[in-house]
Amino acid sequence: MKVYLAGPPFAEEYRRRAAALAGEQGWEPVDPMRRDFRGRTEGNETEIVEGDLEEIAACDAVLADFTRPDEGTAMEAWYAHSIGVPVVAYTGGTPAHPWAVYVSESVHADLESAVAALRPRAPAGRPSSRDGG
Repeated sequence: MKVYLAGPPFAEEYRRRAAALAGEQGWEPVDPMRRDFRGRTEGNETEIVEGDLEEIAACDAVLADFTRPDEGTAMEAWYAHSIGVPVVAYTGGTPAHPWAVYVSESVHADLESAVAALRPRAPAGRPSSRDGG
């Protein structure tokens, strides 16, 4: 199962922990920050967004870090929800915004619970990456 790690650009601890927890389950974490555009986003907006959209569509689920407001994370979660890719939200205990609740299958205060809530399945009508799709 491929899991897209949505989150703010400087959320290195979240990305490290989420990738490790997903890896422990045998899942492939997909971290968009490996295409690191921090400090050089201007002029690269299309490449950044289109890369994110392609990766989200190729994943079986999105784990979204909603511990603080971030436009990119919100857009990634909304896009995933709109194409039927399940979203699980991690809040770190901060109150979840209504939009975060709306687009997420479940909302969790701790990262371990959020990762545990990810299910290795593809949304209806989409082949799972586990099945070669």
